[in-house]
Amino acid sequence: MKKENINKIFESVASKYDLMNDLMSFGLHRNWKKKFVDLIELKSKKKNIILDLGCGTGDIFNEIMKKPSFHNNYLGCLVDPNIEMMNYGLKKLKSKNLVWLASYGEKLPFKNNTFDLVTMSFSLRNVENLNITLNEISRVLKKNGQFLCLEFGKVDNLAINTIYKIYSDNFIPMIGKKIAGNKEAYEYLIESIKKFPSQKEICKILNLKKFYKINYYNLSFGVAVIFSCRKKQNS
Repeated sequence: MKKENINKIFESVASKYDLMNDLMSFGLHRNWKKKFVDLIELKSKKKNIILDLGCGTGDIFNEIMKKPSFHNNYLGCLVDPNIEMMNYGLKKLKSKNLVWLASYGEKLPFKNNTFDLVTMSFSLRNVENLNITLNEISRVLKKNGQFLCLEFGKVDNLAINTIYKIYSDNFIPMIGKKIAGNKEAYEYLIESIKKFPSQKEICKILNLKKFYKINYYNLSFGVAVIFSCRKKQNS
């Protein structure tokens, strides 16, 4: 699907986005995001420059700002193509250390080697071109900088995967229709999860994109997964 069409889908559900995340995941997404932020590895004695790509309504920085170790010692760039989503985030997050910018991941308006950390949360599967986006992330990340990505994964357990498939195929679009007034948006969501590469496939792709120390951590049997890696020194 074209990125402009995906953007329109998210624009149509922006006002109910946070509520839908709570309902669809039974609130689990909040714990996933806390575990995600716990895996951030930054030097606390320097001012870290952080890019949150596909920031949506700003959930990840909302968690980052709660951590005492940051002590306002950061500059956050929150980037998303969807202005409606970011407008809700601006109301939620109050900090002079945050800059909000509308942009797609395939062409980031930043210089090479700018960021100490790049994060993505449930947004990598929505990019139009995965390879170009990962090239851009590698380009703007400092050498040895960390890339953290939270996404939906593949469930290995057959019984749990069967239940998950029934729930996602039938109930999530129904909730989307009732709460957000847009069944099609959440049918797209389910299709995007199905088409997204497996945990091991993503690790192979990251290895080809000048990343190392590549690990993944399954959450809730692999319903969600955290990928952590660093940009190679010689890239």
